Amino acid sequence: MALEPKPKTAAGYSPDKTDACEQVLVTLLGAFGTLKSTLRLVGGLVPRYLTPESPEVPAHFGTSDVDMVLNLQLMADGEGYASLGQQLKERGFERYVNPLNGWSSGWRWMRRLSEHEYVLVEFLQGATAESPPGKARNVDGEDVAALPIEHAEIVHEWYEERLVTASLLDGGGISRETVRYADFTAFIILKALAFDSRTEPKDAGDLIHVMQYFGPPEAVAAQFIDRASTGLHQPAVDAALKALELRFCDCDDAEGFELTGPVSYAQFLYGKNEEDAEERMLAQRYASGLVMTVVDLIRRGLTSGSN
Repeated sequence: MALEPKPKTAAGYSPDKTDACEQVLVTLLGAFGTLKSTLRLVGGLVPRYLTPESPEVPAHFGTSDVDMVLNLQLMADGEGYASLGQQLKERGFERYVNPLNGWSSGWRWMRRLSEHEYVLVEFLQGATAESPPGKARNVDGEDVAALPIEHAEIVHEWYEERLVTASLLDGGGISRETVRYADFTAFIILKALAFDSRTEPKDAGDLIHVMQYFGPPEAVAAQFIDRASTGLHQPAVDAALKALELRFCDCDDAEGFELTGPVSYAQFLYGKNEEDAEERMLAQRYASGLVMTVVDLIRRGLTSGSN
């Protein structure tokens, strides 16, 4: 089964698929047993919990996959992870196989929903000198691996948790699991870095949605400053702010709304049709203005806090 490309516009996502991703998440946590508390959810399912739908907050676009950050050190120091691959298989998960070369992936697993539909699960970890970005590291022999991502380790400390109730797949009943997911600051950092590296429209859409609906710019900046002021993960903080400035903010050569960040955000919302050009331009200007306002507040807050 070929890997499905990420939809390039918000219209490509659906509430049903997002609900299925939540079902897969709850089923997945059950497979990890006592290790479930070490897992951290990142990626496109996180806005469902950071900015839950309300009369004032529209539903997030959704997602089509589940991204989990593993803490390999805690797993290695503990017990009971040797059968992780088997536990996943018993719950209907299978390793993703690249149809082009027949190679089986240890860090990408899939959970079938039907003959032709599935949810992809990606296991990630923070990059280190021993595990550089892009080179998967085995967790459980040849069964389970994790792909190193720059600064993904921040979510082990910067996270929130929520009790989630969802139906297990294959009629396993209703399960209630505590989901630990990237908090606002960790989410913004990882999404900013993800967009900077791959310029996927969905990353820009997720980034602006959470920044817009988490709270007013002052509250958003204050949340980020509170985390950054601890002195933890300073390289990640610095890299994310630079990425936001590079992709969304005014510079000597261009106005912010002309850059790839706002353009990708607007195209994610409205596509590229000529009849939507006015809406796209308004969205571009909004995205750039929001990011510039928040980044400026963060920069000033961090500077005043260091004096």
